[in-house]
Amino acid sequence: MRWTLLAVLLAAISMLAPASQASVLGSAQNWADGVGQNLANIYDNGNSSLFVSGYTWHDPSTYTAAKRATLNSHAWGLGWSRQLTDANGNDQMVYAMIFSDSHRNAEPVVGYAKQWLWRPVGKLHFGAGYTAGITSRADIFNNIPFPIALPLLSVSYGRFTLYGTFLPKVSNTLNNGNVAFFFARYAFH
Repeated sequence: MRWTLLAVLLAAISMLAPASQASVLGSAQNWADGVGQNLANIYDNGNSSLFVSGYTWHDPSTYTAAKRATLNSHAWGLGWSRQLTDANGNDQMVYAMIFSDSHRNAEPVVGYAKQWLWRPVGKLHFGAGYTAGITSRADIFNNIPFPIALPLLSVSYGRFTLYGTFLPKVSNTLNNGNVAFFFARYAFH
């Protein structure tokens, strides 16, 4: 599916007139430059944080009891991030993390996250947003890195934040998908 979408996009660009192709490619270059500048700004001006991961939930309606018994729910790992609060009071961060996946293999991930925050009272914050990055897994593409984009929710109090994300089921096969992953962050600022 992913390769089909990429092929269709490239075919559509190739059918454009040369001036239109230059405009599309120039716009893509401008977008990529802006993304790179934003990531560099977060890294250069953000505050450092430590991640600790620890729990993965496998949906009982998606996995058999026998399969769940073999899966690792203790997704222990560590990570580091640089986090920046933007002019609107929302969080952006770049991060790197490695943790034990569902099959007890090391899973590295590097990425970017954006969260829109709601501050109902004092130091208590709730966040909703997304993360996009690159990971690799032994059971998916034989550890060849691949992109991810996932929803991200959080609850924070002071320097501590608890995050949760959800990996949805993408096929009708049994014992695949509908996994929640939880990790925490301590901000050093």
